[in-house]
Amino acid sequence: MSTQHAKPEHHPGPDGGPPGPPPAEDILEEAGAEDAAEAAEPGPRDLSPERRARARALLRGALRPHWATVGAAMAAAGVRQVAFLAVPWCIQKALDDGVTAKDGHALLGWAAAALVAAAVQFAGLYGWQYWAGSADAKVGADLRSRLLRHLAGLDRAALASRGHGDLAMRAGRDTDLVREWVHGLAVWVVLATTFAGVLTGMGVLDLSLLLVTLGMLPFLVWVNLYFPRRFGAASGALAEAHGVRAEAVADLLQLGTGLRGTGGHRPLVDRHAAASATVTDRTVKAARIEASWASVAPFVPRMAVAIGVGVGGLAVLDGRLTVGGLVAFTSWMASITLATRVLVDRLLARGQADVAAARIDEALSIEASVTDPAEPVALTGGGDLELSGVSAVRDGVTVLAPLDLTVRAGEFVAVDGATGSGKSTLLRLPVRLDDPDTGTVRYGGTDLRDAALDDIRGRIAYVAQRPMLLSGTVAENLRLGRDLPDEALHDACRTAGIHEQIAAMPDGYDTELGESGTALSGGQVQRLAIARALLGEPEVLILDDSTSALDTTTERAVLDRLRTWAAARTIVFATHRTAVLEAADRVVTLTAAARAADAGADEAREDAESRSGRGPGPDTRAAEAEAEAAPGAEAGTGTRAEPAPADAPVSVPVTTPEGPRG
Repeated sequence: MSTQHAKPEHHPGPDGGPPGPPPAEDILEEAGAEDAAEAAEPGPRDLSPERRARARALLRGALRPHWATVGAAMAAAGVRQVAFLAVPWCIQKALDDGVTAKDGHALLGWAAAALVAAAVQFAGLYGWQYWAGSADAKVGADLRSRLLRHLAGLDRAALASRGHGDLAMRAGRDTDLVREWVHGLAVWVVLATTFAGVLTGMGVLDLSLLLVTLGMLPFLVWVNLYFPRRFGAASGALAEAHGVRAEAVADLLQLGTGLRGTGGHRPLVDRHAAASATVTDRTVKAARIEASWASVAPFVPRMAVAIGVGVGGLAVLDGRLTVGGLVAFTSWMASITLATRVLVDRLLARGQADVAAARIDEALSIEASVTDPAEPVALTGGGDLELSGVSAVRDGVTVLAPLDLTVRAGEFVAVDGATGSGKSTLLRLPVRLDDPDTGTVRYGGTDLRDAALDDIRGRIAYVAQRPMLLSGTVAENLRLGRDLPDEALHDACRTAGIHEQIAAMPDGYDTELGESGTALSGGQVQRLAIARALLGEPEVLILDDSTSALDTTTERAVLDRLRTWAAARTIVFATHRTAVLEAADRVVTLTAAARAADAGADEAREDAESRSGRGPGPDTRAAEAEAEAAPGAEAGTGTRAEPAPADAPVSVPVTTPEGPRG
């Protein structure tokens, strides 16, 4: 009988015994993430009735569109198993009616029958594996697509409590466990056919043989339940020890040379020795369990066969059983032994599928805090961007103080402010990557909460402080699946000041960038991200410190081209860079909200990493002074200030596009 899985966790050992230990390189590779996840996740017994019910509803729903394929696999599996079990019966008849009776025609007839049974087995097994593989692949693809489509639509707040690694495990390993369960559904038909056929056949042969078989089954079930659990726990502990030793080896290789001059390498050597000793101890323990399993697992059925041969032999001598019947008994005993082991595997797989489905359902139950309205309102293009009384609170800490800000259509506004004042948070609001905790954001007079997300993001483009690139070519990163001509890519890259560098690459726009764009410098990544945003022809372009990695000359060239591209378009640019502040029509200076001392640490880190290595220029310092000290000035509504002399009064003059303001 076949027991193939969609994603086998181990390969059986000899004689259906325990699996051998996994290769060392596999342990080192998987111990860090997968074993940690397995340790943290609940087991089948830990699922509440509600979670189990939801998990099984998810499994039924995933199977529903593919029941025809699963049913075809079950039918083929049943046909295959009937043919498989018929072979010992054909052999029995060939021995009794042909060999013993010295009847050549009968012998050849039953040999031909065995050949036909073998051909039916081949066809049945082919159909079983083909349809079972198709079903598990389709169910896995549907589940993974559904899960990733849901996760892709979630905002940062919704994903805040989930790590990327955990969610990747749900889309990967958990989905594969469901696939394995789907692949094994046809095995239940095989098991039912085996137990019904074999036990009935043995009862027909001789009642004593049936009793021997039934007496073996409890011990066989115990072996297949007891040893896999012990071996699994020992293997998990061994994998954890290998992970600790791998970290010790890495530290010794990376840090040992630098610490050797101070003698600091010795603790690293001792740490590796201790980790290696733990690996040795746990390897010995796993080997001891494996040895017990390898010896006991085949002993039980072989003992049953020995007893059966003795009992059956006496029956042959008494004339109650034929020699062919005794041969059929030994063949069917092997089938029932394998079926018992597979039955335990299927029960364990069902429990794993319940847990995996519960984890997938949990991820699908995460609700986005930023969603499309029930009845979206179409946006009007070319309007003003208005933020009225907006503020943001994260984990009880105010990260953006309440402010009012209006950006006129076609205006270039720079957003400046001290570290932690909420610049990045502010820029995420007009794209609805986040929603404000208070206040409203309007574009063209329409509250963005009333507009469709696709409509908003088609008109307002956002370039993050740390732009992300995909594994693929330059052109693929620019297009992102959009049908854009090459000339459009070239024009956008010329505006972003990177076309010449791309053209000089070995394959031009077809150059592979590697994972996350590792082939590019920080400045090239920023400019490529700007070009990608320009290709959407947005009405509003929002840039979060997007020139921080550029030298001054390149930065000014990019800003000049952006001004030319913008024409009547709006640009909002968060920055500390002097060139941007000077190029802007107006500078808005944010002041930090009152908060705990450690609040805004994340944004502080992002700002520090994106700076060009210098402090704020005189324009920035003056703007901060004006925002903090000018009588009647409101946070978030200041404009660019000119440098003030050291003995200037606290209320400094401010220059605006409309003229001087006192």
